[in-house]
Amino acid sequence: GKTSLAHQFVEGKFVECYEPTVESTYNKMVVVGKDEFQLQLVDTAGQDEYTILPHSFVIGIHGYVLVYSVTSLHSFQVVKTLHNKLFESRGKTRMPVVLVGNKADLALQSREVRMDEGKKLAESWGAIFLESSAKESQVTQGIFTKIIEEIDRVDNSYGRSTGCCLM
Repeated sequence: GKTSLAHQFVEGKFVECYEPTVESTYNKMVVVGKDEFQLQLVDTAGQDEYTILPHSFVIGIHGYVLVYSVTSLHSFQVVKTLHNKLFESRGKTRMPVVLVGNKADLALQSREVRMDEGKKLAESWGAIFLESSAKESQVTQGIFTKIIEEIDRVDNSYGRSTGCCLM
């Protein structure tokens, strides 16, 4: 889901088949209000609750878009663990986060994580919550606008720097 969202955001198209991500980096200019930002988007390999986070996931990163599949309770649990690890690694400081429940286009009967569960988790983190569909391009652009706004709100660095590194 992360790679599909990244492709949809950067290239404006849904990629049905691709090789599993090791780690990819994308760059894209984004305009928020009157300001332009050069985003560097790092699409990480799928993480699990046993993964040890490398320092590259913490050092120099301005914000995080954490993605789970609404059709996978396991991915929802993993994103909770990943957030906790990031929070601990950053010294328990506030961090700009957008939590995204992806695959919202799929049939209701295949859903394992309700929207209110995602909202509740994001609220507990003080984060923004969105549901999306990379396939149908629902709110894909908005995810990255929201993380820029969240970086400004949390770090108050919006006006000083026009480059953001996201993970």
